[in-house]
Amino acid sequence: MPYQSAIAACTRLVHDYAITIDFNDLDGFSNLFSETATLNVGRPVTGRANIRASLDHRPAELRSRHVLTNVVIDILDASRAQGLAYLSLYRHMGPESLSNAPIETLVPAAVGHYDYRFEKTSEGWRFASVSIALAFRNPDLF
Repeated sequence: MPYQSAIAACTRLVHDYAITIDFNDLDGFSNLFSETATLNVGRPVTGRANIRASLDHRPAELRSRHVLTNVVIDILDASRAQGLAYLSLYRHMGPESLSNAPIETLVPAAVGHYDYRFEKTSEGWRFASVSIALAFRNPDLF
């Protein structure tokens, strides 16, 4: 299995995507992307610097947890891969998000999947593009 290390690296990017955004590591999040990557989670943003700048509008009172499952990575060649992961998104907006106490919630804010394109760069594997497709969305939580 010659591509196992590439699959592991891309899978790690998928997991790091959720962890960095959920714990407000905004620099770490943007560094998961190549310099020319596109992030489309509502409106497309292209370029690592622009992705980072777009995060400055993320409210401090937003708590989220991106639960990613069914991760599948396909290696296309030595420097390109594609993948998919299911998303269950939990989120809360309000001052309760600023504490470490649990917040009661009953339903996810959204359920869908991410489509990924990966590229191997001089920094290692990075996202070339990330886009979201929602199957279910709770309008009260957005």
